[in-house]
This record gives sequence, structure tokens and C-alpha cells, in this order.
Amino acid sequence: KQWYQRRVAITAGGVITFITVSAVIFFLLGVSWSDFTSFMYKFGIPGVLVTMLIVSFLQYTYVTHKAHKAHEGYPGPERESFFTGNYNQMREAQNKNQLFELLAEWVRCHGDTFVFWRHESPKFFTTDPDVIKSMLTEITIFKKADSIPNRTLFGQRITGTSSFLTVSEGQLWAQKRKVMSSYFTKIHMATMYDKMRSYIDRGLDQQFGEISRNPRETPVDLVEFYGELFQFFLGALGCDLDCDLVSGNAKFHNDIIQKILKWVPQQFRPYHEYLKLRMQPEVGETIEKVIELRKIANQILTVKRNSMKEKGFDPNDIVHHIIKGNSKTPKKDPSQEMDDMMTLFLVIDNMAKTLATFFVRVIRMPEIYTKIMEEVRGADLSSLQTMDKSLRYTEMAILECLRLHPTLMRGIRIAKKDVNLNNGMKVRAKSLIFFGQLILHKNPKYWSDPEEFIPERFAQGSATIAPFTYLPFVAGPRVCMGKHLAMLSMKLSIVGTLRKFHLVPVPGEEKEMEWDNRFTIVRPTKGHMVHFLSTAGA
Repeated sequence: KQWYQRRVAITAGGVITFITVSAVIFFLLGVSWSDFTSFMYKFGIPGVLVTMLIVSFLQYTYVTHKAHKAHEGYPGPERESFFTGNYNQMREAQNKNQLFELLAEWVRCHGDTFVFWRHESPKFFTTDPDVIKSMLTEITIFKKADSIPNRTLFGQRITGTSSFLTVSEGQLWAQKRKVMSSYFTKIHMATMYDKMRSYIDRGLDQQFGEISRNPRETPVDLVEFYGELFQFFLGALGCDLDCDLVSGNAKFHNDIIQKILKWVPQQFRPYHEYLKLRMQPEVGETIEKVIELRKIANQILTVKRNSMKEKGFDPNDIVHHIIKGNSKTPKKDPSQEMDDMMTLFLVIDNMAKTLATFFVRVIRMPEIYTKIMEEVRGADLSSLQTMDKSLRYTEMAILECLRLHPTLMRGIRIAKKDVNLNNGMKVRAKSLIFFGQLILHKNPKYWSDPEEFIPERFAQGSATIAPFTYLPFVAGPRVCMGKHLAMLSMKLSIVGTLRKFHLVPVPGEEKEMEWDNRFTIVRPTKGHMVHFLSTAGA
């Protein structure tokens, strides 16, 4: 929006400047009005275009210089050039999957909070726990960014900016949060435990069907396997167990989600690359699938609205919570309910990515894997409470997995007004400030042997962890509502998997592990192909 406003201002400025300057020159030279209008008729358009270019260049230069002066003396990497700042350096690092290594190096060189430059715009980056605490808890000073391009796919709406996860603030956020959060409390998870356990078991049985027939010859992609499982699980939670719209179509849903996650981050490119990318056939196909998925979401909502009218509100139905959360919003927009449904389809996949990462790690660490296997086989699954008590080491391993590979590697907030940070830096209103979980989770100031996978570091829970240094679910008023659901479903999936199968890497990848850290959501790219070997008789 700001970019278009600036272009309109430059266009208007170019027209006015060209006409005004031309008129003054002609007046001083004593040229008649008819000659002036004739000149404008012949040379007006090219003259305006040239003037627009000059005005645009002068304005861009002035804005950039003004921003540089306003942030003079602030710590941060040196700009590579006056106009592009650090953009090319960061772009190159991102293409090499080294962006977070670059940011970590800047933290080491310039301190916990610094400024980097994306063209003429200064961006703040921090791993300071005190600053992050302020960003996440002081909602009168900072707000969630509401104009991030990943809400759409090349212009096609995915989740928009009004879902319970993407909406930035205000009455809409408060209403949705109030209604939706009641579903995700640990107390409610306890009442839903038996049902959830049966859903996970049935989903796994469905996934295991093909594996059992050919365990050695066909390697399994963990990302795909658990992606399909959790789309089934979501369908069971919100759309009834045998609903063909979701649970019976989990593979179709997962394929769409993976394509969305593949292409959405690639929108962050220069305009000429963006347009070239948009013309690729697979992008067009993905956009069509997004439209289809939103139609499915609308079908589900229609069915659920009717069931609410006939039987009333069901507190165990997640879609009923979506409908209720939107019923009292200031602006009743049907597309907002679809945004919420699309958000569910996408965020449930975060559990799949974490679970895939968990197994990629632990199956290559025999001592840890053996402890988990022993704990799983003796676990008491009779209730949520007994499960949590008997899977303590497994939980520690999940938490350690989320430390090294947080689902979201960085977050963004916008300053609602001028803010003075604890190191004397001033963040001006409307400025973006990033916080980096991935870097914070590996900072040796807060973690001993930060690169090592050590579940025991969570043996005492959060007692030994410095506040706001461990943020897999973020924190504050916008803490992840689904964290209890995520932990519950991942534990049940681990138990359901390891009680029936032993996972081994495919030959040649016994020690191979690699993750894609280029964009917001992490996913394994090496080590995720495994064989499921039956534990029957073991």
C-alpha cells in the first residue's frame, strides 16, 4: 500500500513539476500561450515521464539519506551500497540456506539488537530477551505485522489478514482469541483425550496400511507421512471422523499444503523475478488448488452452520468455535471464516514438520532413541495426566527438538509509536522489528553446548531456562493457542508409531541430516527418508 501511494505521489509530482517548470520558463521567455499549449501537446507525455524519473530518483535519494541520518551511529552491518543496503547480501545468504548464519554472525559482531537495511528501509533485529519480552507482552506499544505477503499466493488469498492467527489487533482479535482459546486449554484437551487418541490411532492405521505390505523396499517420506496423518487428524477433530471433505481426503489436502508452503516464500523476490515465477505452470496449478481448498472450507462451514442451528453449539467441535468466533465480530465477512479454516489446514502441518524433524534427529542417536523406545513401550495412556507423567523423557526430546528447530524461526512486530530500547536505540513508529528464535535458541549465553541435542537440559522444566530465551510457541497475549494440542498429538503419534515400528534411515543416509532454514517455517531436507520396520516379536 505504501509503495503504491509513493508511486502515485511521484506521478502527481512529476506532472505538476513538469507543467509548472515549463510554464515558468515559457513565461520568462515571453512565449505565447498557444505556443506553450502546442509544446505541451507534442512533448508533454515524454516530458512528464522524464520528470517523473528525475523526481522519483531525487525523492528516493532524499528519503534514503534522511533514514541513514536518523539511524546514524546505530549498531549494525555496514551497508553494501547507498540504495540497496544489505538486501543483496541477505538475498545471497538466503539462496544458500545461510540467512540465519549471517544473522547470527551480525549478532556476534554488533550485539543483541542492531539495524540492517533493506533498500532505503531500516529494519531492527533483536535477540535481547528484555526487548523480546516488551515486543510480545506490551500490546499498546507493539502489534503483529499485518501486511506480510505470505497471507496470499501471487495475489490469491490464502489466510488473509483476518484469521485468528493473522489478525493483528483490536476487537476482532480479542473476540476470536476469546472464543478459540477455550477449545485449546489443557483442561479441554483432557476431556477430549480419548477421542483424540482414537483419531490418531485410526489415522496411523490408515498410514501404516501401505507400509506393512512392503516395509523394506519402499522408503517413507516422514514429512509426507505425518503431513497426511495430521490432515486426517484435523478432519477428525472438526469435520467428523469419516468426513470425505478432510479426513477421507488427507493426501489431497496435504499435497495442496506442501505446494502452498513451497511457493509462498518464493514471492519475496524482485519484481521481474516475481513475474517470471508467476508464469510457471505449477504456480498456476497451486493457485487453482488454493481456490479449491477455500471452496472446500466453505462447504465445511455450511455443513457446520446447519448443525449448529439444529443441535446447538458443540464445545468439542473446532469448526463450531470458528463460526462462533466470527459471529460477534464488528464486520461480518464470510471470507473471514474461510481464512480461519485455511489457517487450521496450514498450522496443523507445523506438527507434522516438527514430528518429522524429531524422528530425523532421534533415530540417529542410539542412546536417546533407546530411552524413548523403552519409555513408549511402558507408557500409561489411560488419561492425559498419566500419559504426560509416563512420557517425560519423550517430552524433553520434543522440547529439545523445538529448541534446535523451532517451527517458526523468527517473528515480526511493528512499533505503534516511538520506542526507546534498553540500549539507547530509538525505534520509530511504524518500524519493523524482528526477533530470531532460531538464533536465540542457539545462543551460548543462554545454552551450554547449544548445537548439541541434549533432552536432559529440560529435566527441570522451565526452572533453569532464562525467561524469553525459549520461544517455540512464542509468548505473551499471542502465545500459540494450540501448544497443548500440539504436544498431545505429537506424543500420541510417537507412541502409536514406535509401538508398532522401528524407524531406520535409508542406506547411505545413516548420518545425513539437513534442514531448510531459508524461510519462516523449517523443514528437513535430508534424513527424512526412512524405513518402517515392524516391532512385532521384538
